[in-house]
Amino acid sequence: MDLLRFATAGSVDDGKSTLIGRLLYDSKSIFEDQLEQVAEASKRRHGHNGAVDLSMLTDGLRAEREQGITIDVAYRYFATPKRRFILADTPGHVEYTRNMVTGASTAQAALIVIDARHDITEQTRRHSAVAGLLRVPHVILAVNKMDVYDFDKARFDRLADRYAEVASSLGVVDHIAIPVSALNGDNVVERSPHTPWYQGPTLLEHLEEIVVDDDLSALPARFPVQYTLTGGARAAGMVASGSFAVGDEVVVLPSLRRTTIAAIDRLGTPVDAAQAGQSV
Repeated sequence: MDLLRFATAGSVDDGKSTLIGRLLYDSKSIFEDQLEQVAEASKRRHGHNGAVDLSMLTDGLRAEREQGITIDVAYRYFATPKRRFILADTPGHVEYTRNMVTGASTAQAALIVIDARHDITEQTRRHSAVAGLLRVPHVILAVNKMDVYDFDKARFDRLADRYAEVASSLGVVDHIAIPVSALNGDNVVERSPHTPWYQGPTLLEHLEEIVVDDDLSALPARFPVQYTLTGGARAAGMVASGSFAVGDEVVVLPSLRRTTIAAIDRLGTPVDAAQAGQSV
């Protein structure tokens, strides 16, 4: 059974965490004790009469559950009869956008969630730009809260077309748009009876069908910088694809400055080269 690594992103209040929670819940990837913990946290936040808040299933830190936001990258592992998955749920707040780089650096697909009530926002453009910069092979646009517009086809088509323009300008080649309602589960795992006009796959079906290439080392070399050290002379992060060696000439984006790798350290030890998946 093969593995798909995918990262999620979305603006605040677009329903990203709820969508991921729905995906995990409807695919029966939640243990009973996890659901009980989330149910208790839901009672504290929403009161005893509130339904289980599925968005909490992706909040790994207690502080996130208390505040109702996603601060850090939360990793979740789940599987279906067709495929295994590693899900990296990244923050939606603007000030935590850089954390998407961490989650998307090794992703084979990016799931970007937007709110059907809004147009393509600046934050959606940022998330798409990160996916394009890191050369994430596949991007999925989940148009959420379609139930608010009674699953209006014209509304979905307009947003899908707008995003296609944005994706093209940012170098995102392979992308698909899916109309969903995370709150009710429409087109997440099960096909929705409210969208007879939509003939594409559900979110889970598409995730199961994506063709992946596990040989990241054969791709062009990419190194997203997460931190700079020693006055900016040293860069730390994970090699997203390809390989680097001491003496290689590299180009720094967006300045297009050219420089040469003087040294590479891995786990505090000097090495001659680094490959995809290694933190250096």
